[in-house]
This record gives sequence, structure tokens and C-alpha cells, in this order.
Amino acid sequence: MSRSYHNLVAHYNGFFNAREILREEDSKRMNLHKDDFSQLLPIFIYPTEDESKAMIPKMDVVIEKSSTVIERHSIYKRKKEHVKWIDDSYLLIGLAQFNKGNLVSAEETFLYTYQGFKKEPIRYDAMMWLIRTHIEKEEWDKVGTYFEVIEKDVSFPDDKKSLFNAIFADYHLKKDKDYENAMLRLEEAVRISEEREEKQRYTYILAQIYQKRGYLKRANELYGDVLTLRPDYIMAFNCKINRAIAYDAESNNSEDIKKELNKMLRDSKNEEFYDQIYFALAELALTEEKEGLAIEYLKKSTQASTVNIKQKALSFYKLADVYFSQPDYINAQAYYDSTTIYLPKDHNEYYIADEKNTSLKDLVKNLKIVQLQDSLLKISNLSDKEQKRLVNNLINEYQKEKERERILKEAAAIAKAEQGKSELAALPGNSRGWYFYNSTSMAFGLSEFKRLWGNRPLEDNWRRSNKQSVIAELPNTGDGSTDTNDTSIGNGKVVEDPNLIEETYIKNIPKTFSDKLVANGKIAEALYSIGFIFKESFEDYVSAIKAFERITKEFDTSSKALPAHYQLYRIYLYQNDKEYAKIHKEWVLENHPFSEYAYIIKDPNYNKQTRATKEKVESFYAATYRLYEYGLYGDVISSCLKADSVFNSDHLQEKFDFLKAKAIGHVRPLEEFKTALLDVIKEYPEDPVKEQAQQILDYINKNSAAPPKVLKTNSYVFEESEKHIVLIKVDQQNNQNDKVKNSINNFNTAYFKGVQFDVSKILVGTNQNMLMIRTFDDKEGAMNYYEMLQKQSKLEAAIKAGVYLITNRNLRTLFKEKDIEAYAAFFNANYF
Repeated sequence: MSRSYHNLVAHYNGFFNAREILREEDSKRMNLHKDDFSQLLPIFIYPTEDESKAMIPKMDVVIEKSSTVIERHSIYKRKKEHVKWIDDSYLLIGLAQFNKGNLVSAEETFLYTYQGFKKEPIRYDAMMWLIRTHIEKEEWDKVGTYFEVIEKDVSFPDDKKSLFNAIFADYHLKKDKDYENAMLRLEEAVRISEEREEKQRYTYILAQIYQKRGYLKRANELYGDVLTLRPDYIMAFNCKINRAIAYDAESNNSEDIKKELNKMLRDSKNEEFYDQIYFALAELALTEEKEGLAIEYLKKSTQASTVNIKQKALSFYKLADVYFSQPDYINAQAYYDSTTIYLPKDHNEYYIADEKNTSLKDLVKNLKIVQLQDSLLKISNLSDKEQKRLVNNLINEYQKEKERERILKEAAAIAKAEQGKSELAALPGNSRGWYFYNSTSMAFGLSEFKRLWGNRPLEDNWRRSNKQSVIAELPNTGDGSTDTNDTSIGNGKVVEDPNLIEETYIKNIPKTFSDKLVANGKIAEALYSIGFIFKESFEDYVSAIKAFERITKEFDTSSKALPAHYQLYRIYLYQNDKEYAKIHKEWVLENHPFSEYAYIIKDPNYNKQTRATKEKVESFYAATYRLYEYGLYGDVISSCLKADSVFNSDHLQEKFDFLKAKAIGHVRPLEEFKTALLDVIKEYPEDPVKEQAQQILDYINKNSAAPPKVLKTNSYVFEESEKHIVLIKVDQQNNQNDKVKNSINNFNTAYFKGVQFDVSKILVGTNQNMLMIRTFDDKEGAMNYYEMLQKQSKLEAAIKAGVYLITNRNLRTLFKEKDIEAYAAFFNANYF
């Protein structure tokens, strides 16, 4: 057959149909894509993981048709391909593999196309897709090598230089957020680009970067350039909004911007965007240093947000920042908390807001203690009638706060659910036909369900962890309604929220002199915490001084007077206010000359010497623990006794005593071992060693016939250099597997980014569910994870049943023996 025949059939029978399928799927995906204008837009819009899964059937057809073209019509003679659609078919295969998310195969195909068709223009398309694939795989060295090749290639086509510069800018942004070099590349891409939509997107992103870097004048110019390119309504709207947000005070055109924004508010077709318009007006007010007006606009923005939950979150976030700068920390913490309710965890600002919310909680807790105790002391001087009136005011305020929290959480849940429906409807294949007849939509729905809820069995009341009757969920008030101010407990009794009961407040009003002393003590304790947080966490020295000085003036006989004077001395010394520093220094030296604070003031090296002593103790403990690991138990006991006499310090005392008790268990009679453990339990009731000692003691009492050394030498073997697994015991009562697993996955994402953990469920014995997190290279790596886990207060409920480290060898033994308590005793005896 002739070459003409093969070219004709390859083009219209295979290549054309494959290309049209690819174009149709890409076009459908792009039409359904919605940009998040609250963040820096991506330069290129690639399929998400769910979109890639949805596209697999169609992309497989593209690959099949293109492969058929290559197999049936290729004429490769004298080291040259004579059918011109073969190289195009290879590129289509690479693009289909890229859309499927199969980046390894895509890379191989693009590389073959680039190397196999060196005299064809398509080699440059393949090269640029190869670079884009390496960027997505974060193979930065390879990306840099290929960029050098293109920049040295004098034959590189001019019509592809705009795309090349855009890819280079994408590389700078994704590799290390190098905004300066990204701006240079995008400037060049915008200058060269001749396609209107491409130029719009590059220009808009360039404007965003200039705005982010603080170059407001240039950002305003670029947003104006986008508008001249006639973008769609949404992009045009956001250009106008961002021009207001990026308002440069030196440009003196704020009135024109305000008029434009207020005109947009009067236009009914902007109703769903009112939240963004109010936000822009707030930004303008802040630029003009009108904080009160900005707060008013931001509150209107949060009220106007009904669909765009990200904008609601960003308005809350901005409100929190404004209150924080005033400073009004109680309002700031409340709005940071609201931000974390609405803002998706994948948003750039989420963890900043969450961190600020967490750091402010302790401060706000102490501020509220001071407010409450001050109020109670004030109320104590009033008549009974006045007391009840003020108490009812406090209850009303509490109810309003709880209602605000409830409305926020419910609204966030509804908004997120609606957003999920919108995202589902926007997937390829969902434009027509019933949802349950569409396999693509069903597949996405299943993956979304698992992402939100984990693997749930197909059963009634699947959301509920405690599968009791729905009718019994809320207490009956007798009038056919449910009382949301009551909560039910396990035995079915109803417990009313104590903060809504008048008696709760009345009984806490200090009546006697002794009661008032207690209230003043609480105020002094809270004030010291407030001052310390202001000083150390926020470097707000004005507020810190205010808190510490109130202690020194109103509570000069409290235990916090001495440390408050010392803290004031340190602050004034730091501020180089020698006069006030001297006042507080002299007070400490005159009134408490033998205190540690006095020693520190007289000898600046005193604290360093104390730290040095602690370091010696820690070093000595590490050496003693190594003796324990080597099995030299007599030496361990001697070292622990030596630590008591040599260091004469409470530092690490509980660890020395527990280690000594464990060593006694290996070389002394059983009764002596039990006595040593009981001493640890009695001496340190609030320390974690108490729980560890108790577990060993319980095991001994349960298996009193077995010698104590079974903990070390019998079934389990301590191998700290072997690979380790973290086991989490799951509370059987409430079937919490999926809930705990979701909590652990969130923890891994937040604190171990880039590390791939396998989190899976296992059954030990007949009824003990456990979660297994693996794999760690050695004991040290697993212990680091274990300690991070223990520090997370949010995970306290999830991990309360027990967390252990275990090697693969010991896990096999555990499966065989099915005795969790025995392993818990071994774990506590060897890992601490």
C-alpha cells in the first residue's frame, strides 16, 4: 500500500478521532473548572486526582486508537518515519497518560517522542510536556537540565516561547515560591503571548504576584490590562475587587474606587458577590486607617456570605487580625476560631489561623477568669436582687455565645455540604443523566464519601458512632420539642448545662473573707499567666506591664508578687528604662534576698549554671539508661542512688526512681519490686510514670506466679535498631476505628508532610481493634512520632485507650499470644 493511503487512513480513522476525544474531555474539564480567586491562580490547570480517575475510560480509548495508528500505519525506513501522523499519535498517548495521572508512563512517552523525532517540530511540544511532567513529579534537577537545553537551542520556535516562559514561571513558583524570578518569566510570557485567553491568565497571575509582593501600583496597572482583554464576568469582577484591595495610598484615587464598588453593590446581578465587595471596601478602609469602618464592612461581608464559604472565612480572618492589632484578644481569638471552622485545611492561611487561635486560647481563658472573678467580687457587695439581675445578664451573654457557636458550626457544615454538591455536579460526565446511572459520578461520590467519613459499613444511622435509637437522641421536654440546653449522659439521665443555671453563679459569689481571698488568688494567678503570655508569646510589653503591675499594686501579698516584680524588672531592663528597672530590682532584693530571683539578679550567670546542672543530670540519666539497656541492673540501681545524693535536685527524679524500680524487678525479690513500683505510683500521681508503673504492677498481680524478668527476657525482645510500628488501641465501646483513623491521618498531614505512612486496622485476639501506623526505621524515629502524638491535646480522646511502639518480630508474637496487657508491661518496662 502507498504512503498516501497510510497517511490518509492514519489521519482520519485513528488520529483524528483520538485527538477529538482528547480535546472534548479537556474542553469539558476546563469549562467546568472554577478558579479560586482568593488564592494565587495556577498557571496551568491540570486534572485533579478525582478528575483523572473520571477520565480514565476516555483516555484509554485515546491510547488505544493512537496505538493502532502506530502499529498499522507506521512506515519506518532508512532511519526515518514516512507517515506524518505517527509522531502526533505518540504525543497523544503521552497526553492521555498525563491526564490519567500516570506520570511515569507519560514521561517515557514524551522522552521517546522528543528523542525519536529530532527533525520534527513536534519534538519541542514533547520536550515542554516532558518538563511539565517533571515539575509535577518535583524532579527539579531534571527540569533545570531541560531548561538549559531549550535556552541554548537557537532553533527553538518563536511561537512557543511564551509557553516556555510560563512553564519556567510555574517551575519557580512550585519549586521554592521564587516570586521574583516567576515575575520576570511571566512578564516575558505576557509580552510575547498572542492568544487572548492565555494572555489574560498570565497577566492576572502576574498582577496577583505583584500584589502579594507589595508592588501595588504595578499590580493595579496589570489588573487594568486584564480588563482591556475582555475577560469573562468572574475574572473581570475579581480584577475590580483586587484593584480596590491593592489600592495604593499614593495614587489618590480612593474615591473613584469607592464609587465603583458601591455601584457594584447596587447591581442586583452582583448579589452573590456582595461579600467580596464589602471585603474590598474594608481593605480600602484599613488602607485609610479607618479601623471602625473596616470592622463594619467585614461584619457585613460575613453576613452576606451564603455560598462562598472561603470568603466568609477570609473575612473572619481579617476581622481577627484587626482585633489582634488593636489589641482586643478576646474578639481576635473568637474570630480566629470562626476562621478555622470555615476555612478549608488545604488553604494557605489555615494553619496560621489555627496556630493563632491555639496560642490565644490560653490567654483568653485567663482573661475570662479575671473578668469573671472581678465581676463576682463586685457582685458580692450588692443586694440579693441586684446579684440575681447581674447573674441573669451573665447567663444571657453565655447563651448568646453558645448560640453564635452553634449557628457558625451548622452554617459551615451546610455550606461545605453545598460546596461538595457543586463540586460533584461539576465533574466530567455529570452534565446530564441521573447521578446513579453515571459510573463516573458514582466513583467520585464514593471517593468523596471515603475522604470525609472513612470506610463506613452499609447500614442505618451510619453517621452515628453510638447506634442507639434516633428517638432517644434528644431529651423530651414534655411539650413535643427538644431542649438544646440539656445534654444526655450514658445512663439516660438529663444533665442541664450548669452555665445556664442561676445557682451556678450564685454559689460562686464570694461571701466570706476567706472566699474573697480565694477569688483574689485566682485573679493574681490568671494575671501572672496573662502577663507572661503577653511578654513571651506576643512581645506585647505594654499589656504585660499592665498585668504585672496590677499584681504588684492590688495583690502584693500573693505568691505571684515576687515573680511579677522580677518580670517587670526584666521588661524595663530590656526597654532600657533604668529608673523603673531599679525600682523593681530593689524590691526583689529587699523583700526576698534569698530567692532564686534575687540570685539571678545579683549573678547573671546563675541561671546558666542552673541550666548546666540540668544538662549534667540529663546526661547522667542517659548514661544510666544505657546501663539498663545493657542489662547491668545492679549498676543502674547504684547510679540512681548516686543521682539522689550528688545532684540533690528534683530534675528527672521521677525518671530515675522509675528506672531504679524496673532494675529492681530484674535482680531483687518480687515483693521488693512491687514495693518499688508502689512508691513510684504514690510519689508521682500526676506524672506519666505513674501509669506505666501501674500497668507493670497490674500485670505482676495478674501473673504473680511468673518471675518479674519475664517482662524482659521471655516472649518479647527489645531491638531498638529494628524497624518499628506504632500501635493505637481503639476503644471497643464506641467502635471508634474510623474516627481515630481520620484523626491520625489529619495529624500525619499536619505534622509529617511529605512522609507516607500506612495507617491500617488490625484485630488482636477476638475483640481488640487496633490501628497500625508504619513503618519507622528504628526506635528513635518511632519514639519521635509517639512523643509528637502525646503532645496533641486534640488527639487526647482518640489515643486515650493506649499507644505502643512495637517491632515486626514482637508484633508476630503479639498476634500469637493475643495478650495486650503483657505487651503493655513490656513496652513500659523497656521504652521509658
